[in-house]
Amino acid sequence: MVEKLEDSDKETEEKEEKKEEPKTKFTETFEALKKNENIESMISYTKTHTTDTIAYVLIILGIVWMLFQPQWGGMLVGLVAGFYFSKEVVSLIKSFNEFVEEQGVARSLILGGVVIAFFLMNYGFFIGAAIMIGLKVMLKAE
Repeated sequence: MVEKLEDSDKETEEKEEKKEEPKTKFTETFEALKKNENIESMISYTKTHTTDTIAYVLIILGIVWMLFQPQWGGMLVGLVAGFYFSKEVVSLIKSFNEFVEEQGVARSLILGGVVIAFFLMNYGFFIGAAIMIGLKVMLKAE
């Protein structure tokens, strides 16, 4: 009887040790990751470039979302693109006549057709970009 109690005590001790092992392994792995130079540099970059980091995350989410809901994922990507490229798009729109003269009518018509095709394929991207560009122009945040 005493042997059975000792055996059951040993079994419960072994079970408790097994329960603690994953926690210990996880903690060790987490500590090793924190000490890794690449992770440290990524964390410091994230702290100093928060806007860019948020944009990276939104772009990745938008691309993944595009696989399931193309219009909504495209809109998210368009919002980020509009945020980063609003200045260039506005300057292109302002100097559109010079662009057509420089490229020629044929190339400009082909480009217009390509833009329309892209719009028809994923109008969410264009709507998202237009929303963000409009907001930045109205708020003069350039």
